[in-house]
Amino acid sequence: MDQRGEESMEYAAEALASLPPRLVETARRYFDGQDPAHDWQHNLRVIALCERIGREEGADMTVLRLAALLHDIGRAEERRTGECHAEISAREAAVLLRDEGMDEGLIARVQSAILAHRYRKERPPVTREEQILFDADKLDSIGAIGVARAFAYSGVIGQPIHSDDPDQHTPAKEFEWKLSRLKDRLMTPAARRIAEERHRFMVQFFERWELELRGVR
Repeated sequence: MDQRGEESMEYAAEALASLPPRLVETARRYFDGQDPAHDWQHNLRVIALCERIGREEGADMTVLRLAALLHDIGRAEERRTGECHAEISAREAAVLLRDEGMDEGLIARVQSAILAHRYRKERPPVTREEQILFDADKLDSIGAIGVARAFAYSGVIGQPIHSDDPDQHTPAKEFEWKLSRLKDRLMTPAARRIAEERHRFMVQFFERWELELRGVR
């Protein structure tokens, strides 16, 4: 493992160590059976990125760590009901944080960050903590990890990895329609710097992908 990989693991470990152990274990159980694009490892990567960016950007780390830990706990219920996972996660987060005896003002800030991580026009990320969680979540959708997640999720929902049907969604179309645009939506300077290299790799990958599909390489 290279130095950056070790640092990322350390960031996640430090963040988790600062949180109530019961809360961490309860949050982890929400990810049992999740697809590989949205599993506990995804959560750990987002936590690590929040830790890295948050320290650089001067965030309230208590709010940010709690929001990162709990931002996707509604994924399983979203699959069952179709309700937005950010709204489910924010609602569940309040219950869990109250069980830990946390202040209502803190809970409201955590909920706001969770709701804003899934950017909608009516609720854009505004506070530093909201913006960092949004950025960290999107950074995990680009680069080598982003490519892997796109292909993994295609497998989960039964989509082909390639299709000549222009209406068929594929990882390459996910890149074209969404992933290629994410770096320009990031809000914090630290996240934008991280995104540059990840974006370049992703572009190079799909350029090579097209060449191999045509038998050129």
